[in-house]
Amino acid sequence: MTEKKRPNIVGKGPTLLREMIDVFNEIQESSAGLSDELAAKISAVLGEKGAALEKVVKMAYLKTVKAGEIAWDLKEETLNLKETIAAGDEGKATEILGKLDGELDGFIHKIKTFVVRMT
Repeated sequence: MTEKKRPNIVGKGPTLLREMIDVFNEIQESSAGLSDELAAKISAVLGEKGAALEKVVKMAYLKTVKAGEIAWDLKEETLNLKETIAAGDEGKATEILGKLDGELDGFIHKIKTFVVRMT
């Protein structure tokens, strides 16, 4: 498995999450040119995930290196979705949205279930 090149993301999970939520809002606003069905799906998925991320943005797990890496990757995928929607490629947008939906669910679950252990 090749290592992805990332900037220094230590402790930047909350910032990356906020940026991702902003991109979600931009995508929802720009999805008007797509079919009504896909635009509604994008709005529903990103609205739900954005609200869930808003609730967990201050949790301790996001300050970890692993959370920063995951947040960086998810933000990159979100930017990829934005570019695909701007290009009008509905098939690829649906594929990316499905992948992003599952990854965000897993990430949100991991954030909520993270326990800080002090010994």
